[in-house]
Amino acid sequence: MHTPFEDLPHVAALTKHYVEYADGTLGLIETTSEDRPRLSRPGRFLTEEQYRDRYLAWEVGVADRVDVLQAEDAARTLGDYQALIDAGIVAATARRLSGYERPEPDTVGGSPD
Repeated sequence: MHTPFEDLPHVAALTKHYVEYADGTLGLIETTSEDRPRLSRPGRFLTEEQYRDRYLAWEVGVADRVDVLQAEDAARTLGDYQALIDAGIVAATARRLSGYERPEPDTVGGSPD
């Protein structure tokens, strides 16, 4: 039977060190020593709570940015779709060319599929 590496008796317990680097990125360093490791670049050590707070803020920021990008993409594809319809392109072709996949808005003209 195979014993997981972590369960072997000679393996030291891991200690977690939470870091915020000068550029704002976060890091988690696991060592087998209680001593703080030497950082490879400028930064400072955080408590686990500080790390979690900053990580949560980062996740929220990323989610907000994704929402903005998705809204911009939806507006762009709708605008492209509308321009193709206004140019007389059949709706099915306009959808394919523009990448617009949502239901046809009430304000869009052109012929049905």
